[in-house]
Amino acid sequence: MLKSLMGLFSKASSSAGASSSAPPTYVYKLVTHPTVNQRYAFPIPIPASHEFAISELDAKASGDGFIHLSMADQVQGTLERFFPQDQIVTLLKVDFGRLAGFKVVKWEKASNGQEYPHLYAVSLEGEYIDSFRELARGDEGRQPWAEVIEKARREGWLQH
Repeated sequence: MLKSLMGLFSKASSSAGASSSAPPTYVYKLVTHPTVNQRYAFPIPIPASHEFAISELDAKASGDGFIHLSMADQVQGTLERFFPQDQIVTLLKVDFGRLAGFKVVKWEKASNGQEYPHLYAVSLEGEYIDSFRELARGDEGRQPWAEVIEKARREGWLQH
């Protein structure tokens, strides 16, 4: 059953214009760090049943009913656009195959012309999270997000 669902996903993501011909292994969800807003705190280890708080951006899009996600190569732009003043954020690494096997993910074009994965669900649960990482800007928050992201790539954590 799962194999046939994944086959359907491969066809759907190709026709929906996913960034590459093969589906990604991971997509990412940027979350406000709990030191900025305690409502985004989550237990560690993350229980499979844990539901992550909906971000303000996702709440604004709630009329459309989706949660914003990013591909690995889109994380930097998302940080620069929506978290320009934050010194630290949490990045959730989401198992895309598992997520797409059980939830609706659509690839939709944003105002910048890029296609982003949008999770059409009421919530994102812990069972889909592979791991998470705190991304912190050094130099009292003046370090560019590009340098922080490059470090995560070099360390092999930020993957496609």
